[in-house]
Amino acid sequence: MAASLNGPRRLLPLIGWGLLALAFFLALRADEARREWIRVEGEIVGFAGDDSRAPVVEYVTPEDETRRKTGDVASNPRAGKVGDRVPVLINPDDPETVRLGTPLELWFLPGLLGAMGGAFVLVGTLSGAATGGGRLPGQPGARRLQRLRETGERVMARVTAIVPVRAAAASGGPAYWRLEARSVNPPTGAPERFVSQPISVDPAPHIKVGDEIGVYVDRGDPKIYAFDFSMLPFGS
Repeated sequence: MAASLNGPRRLLPLIGWGLLALAFFLALRADEARREWIRVEGEIVGFAGDDSRAPVVEYVTPEDETRRKTGDVASNPRAGKVGDRVPVLINPDDPETVRLGTPLELWFLPGLLGAMGGAFVLVGTLSGAATGGGRLPGQPGARRLQRLRETGERVMARVTAIVPVRAAAASGGPAYWRLEARSVNPPTGAPERFVSQPISVDPAPHIKVGDEIGVYVDRGDPKIYAFDFSMLPFGS
């Protein structure tokens, strides 16, 4: 089941960055309209929309034509009241393109998409870490992990702690575990203390503090390492 969720989880940050990029683009357009478009004063003459919350603003163009513009954002409670004066922005290159110049009209959509994008990136990153997609400094990804098993130097380390990490929302128990161990005879340049890649099942029934476990250390960069779980039931 966890493996089947990895694909969607990996997509979350991509969707998030896409939303953030769109939010940035819309914010640039809003700022351009605020700075460069023709600004006139309008007056709220009513409200429209299914929930009667989008303001209807009457304004006079530089050509002395009276027109109306319905806001693009409906809010509850209403943003203003009949008779309020609000800025109206007219595109000088296309006078038919008009938008209200209130903060709600200019920044609501970029802010909403930015918040959604940030949430997608955060959730995707955290869920990736919880399933082993993320890693601490000095720990390899899946492909490099396999290469380490084939070419790395295997050293022995003594387990000093079994650490549950982050409670899972469904059960209230740990989402995953990590082992901490201290090298018995570390290679030159390798750290004396190791922290394992994430373990999705509780390792306590199979290994305890004080036991020795193998650690593969990259021969070219001793700071890159991975625990050898092949002799344990949850190893792969």
